Amino acid sequence: MSDIQNLLVPLEHAIHEYLLPALTGRPSCSSLERSYLALPVRLGGLGIANPTETSAPAFLASVKLTAPLTSMIMSTETTEIQLHLLQSLKRDISSENHKSLQQKAEGIYKLLPPSLQRCFDQACEKGSSAWLSALPIADHGFHLNKGEFRDALCLRYDWSLPNVPQHCSCGKQFSVDHAMTCHLGGYLTVRHNDIRDFTASLLTEVCHNVATEPTLQPLNGETFSYRTANTDAKARADIRARGFGSKGQDAYFDVRVFHPNASSYVSKPLSALFRTHEQAKKREYGQRIRDVEQGVFTPLVFSTSGAMGTTFYKRLADLLSDKQDKAYSLIMGWLRCRLSFAILHSAIMCLRRSRSSYYNPVYCDLGQWFWKTYFSKTIGFATSSRCFQAQE
Repeated sequence: MSDIQNLLVPLEHAIHEYLLPALTGRPSCSSLERSYLALPVRLGGLGIANPTETSAPAFLASVKLTAPLTSMIMSTETTEIQLHLLQSLKRDISSENHKSLQQKAEGIYKLLPPSLQRCFDQACEKGSSAWLSALPIADHGFHLNKGEFRDALCLRYDWSLPNVPQHCSCGKQFSVDHAMTCHLGGYLTVRHNDIRDFTASLLTEVCHNVATEPTLQPLNGETFSYRTANTDAKARADIRARGFGSKGQDAYFDVRVFHPNASSYVSKPLSALFRTHEQAKKREYGQRIRDVEQGVFTPLVFSTSGAMGTTFYKRLADLLSDKQDKAYSLIMGWLRCRLSFAILHSAIMCLRRSRSSYYNPVYCDLGQWFWKTYFSKTIGFATSSRCFQAQE
């Protein structure tokens, strides 16, 4: 129906005043927040559209799409519907809708503060928003509890996190940026290992001789072009798989996860950060693996927002698609979701998990404790028994 915007005002009021606060755990959002939350997930929003704004364009699109059928009914013709014409109309409507949303997103982007603009840049990266559009399937790890979901939204939109300590266990001031880079507690290693193990498990389906943490061959006087090349005798890559790039050749992979909002990265665009970390990994391992191992090296770089800076997973999805006889788009979508949730879970772990033990028991020497609690009682009992016999 046309001109029903006023009838949908109560619905928008319920979304604004009740639904969004219940989802986010925050009070009623501002008009700017409501405008960017209404954007599609791929453009940085939540996909919760404003019905008073979408009703008119949706009506016009419906009229345009049904125009051929309407004209046939009105003329009482018996000719068949031309499917190619309907498909062309659908493509035109989809393209117009995409352009309209893109223009709207650009207008909203200009109104945002710089810190939130950077969050939107990260949210629009490929794979960063996959966790928002996935079905909550626990068997695949696609699930979040209420607190985790709200924390994820706070990270996505740079909102203040509730119930966080003032200081980290390491003694420094606590903040989101510090939590993502603090080594205390070993959570950065857990984050790295989750991605490594997941990637290795997928490689086992399409490659031979897959290994994690393979030790590289020791050097015998070889020299490399870069000073940052890894020349350690016990140097290891994260993953080795035979036959991924070419048949009979070993492919080596190394994972790195960086936080794009760290103080040293804030002024740099995301694309430049991905290139920087990929080049750093290649300088560290590339020549050694190429010259000594006679293999190929691929860095696997991720951001803490869930973005991927490598085309490796496209090739992996292509191989898995052929092996499992499934559509490439289906495999690639699942891969992005799985990696997005893995990085998101690790980010929440860095924020909420304790980096020190709440319970610190005081341990004593076992031999000393055993002597005090057992032998002292035994000797005391034996001494008292002898005294009692002597008295008799």
